Amino acid sequence: MGSALWAGISGLNSSSKQMDVIANNIANVNTIGYKAGKIFFADVLSQSISGGSSGSMQVGRGVEVTEVGTLFGPGSFETTGNATDVAIDGDGFFMVNDQDGATFYTRAGAFHLDSSGNLVDTNGYKLQGYNFFGSSTGMITDISLRNVQSAPATTTEYSVGVNLNSDTVATDTYTTTQTVYDSLGDRHSLGITFTKTATNGEWDFQVTLDGVNATCPYTGLQFDSNGDLVNVYNGAAWVAPVDMAVTFAAIPNGATIGTGNVLNWDLVGTTSLSMTQYASTSVIKSLTNDGYASGLLKSLSITGDGTISGFFTNGQTSDLAQIVLADFDNTWGLRKMGANLFAETITSGPAIRNIPGASGMGDVSSNSLEMSNTDVATEFINMITAQKAYSASARVITTQDQMMTELMNIKR
Repeated sequence: MGSALWAGISGLNSSSKQMDVIANNIANVNTIGYKAGKIFFADVLSQSISGGSSGSMQVGRGVEVTEVGTLFGPGSFETTGNATDVAIDGDGFFMVNDQDGATFYTRAGAFHLDSSGNLVDTNGYKLQGYNFFGSSTGMITDISLRNVQSAPATTTEYSVGVNLNSDTVATDTYTTTQTVYDSLGDRHSLGITFTKTATNGEWDFQVTLDGVNATCPYTGLQFDSNGDLVNVYNGAAWVAPVDMAVTFAAIPNGATIGTGNVLNWDLVGTTSLSMTQYASTSVIKSLTNDGYASGLLKSLSITGDGTISGFFTNGQTSDLAQIVLADFDNTWGLRKMGANLFAETITSGPAIRNIPGASGMGDVSSNSLEMSNTDVATEFINMITAQKAYSASARVITTQDQMMTELMNIKR
């Protein structure tokens, strides 16, 4: 008779622990990357009672909690608008290292740059991956964007698209200026002054760099009656227009521009942006060159395969790093460490590492966070069943107590 009491007590304890799990799941309904817990029960070793025509009879001794596991199903995605917020669409975990270099695993992808340029989570743990620059390329390490800059590129080619007013008179001028860059990334002013000659459709021109005349193989432009460029003057004759190499004087800072201070002028250009002479105001249609100054990191983007690209103040874009994910043969064996972190165990097996989208790893989605996978409706149902089980176990105890009281009253 006493075993019923202990069975009832075990039911109370088990239902109470189930409520603990349910309460924790509900409490973390808004926790980024949280994975809900699930409790499992088993009956306690039965007591065997010999006898009976069919053999021994067994009476259970109650229930016990055998395991509280983790459900690794996906949570819903929330759009954040923050490029370094990343969610995993599929299998895998982000790898983060603490201050001592210990590696943990998480689905909470709320990352940001710390004061040292490391990409870290809300615990300050450093996201792991490949850096595409510096001494750590080719190895999985802390993703660091410290002192990242876009190197300058010297101008090697430029183009000028200008309409020169056909109604101007001799000696009238029109000047264009554009910024070009030397090998150190310093800016220089490239000017071209067009001077109308006394001959219809003909213009002289002079190229300068910071006000210093350059040397050009051609010095004049000739337009036909339709206003199209048809010839250039080489000092001796008019010839068909071609791209020209313009030579500049040495730059005071010791840097060079172009190749040995020679720039290619893309004179022919495209039909819509080339040199013209129409009866309209002289105007610049386009000024382009292939050089740029050095640039500072302005913003980031992350693609589905985890590639982190930087956008720089000089208008350039460069791939800087790539996130690496980890997965396990038995995720059920991972150990919860709190703070949205998991640690590998012997049961989970060692981490299998690869980039997003490769070998079964999920893709990553930037500007998004994976929310908790707690299903509140399911938890409410579990709560009701746990409460009913608790009440039923309590009733077993009170009923057993009444039976024992009746037994005691027989003596009276």
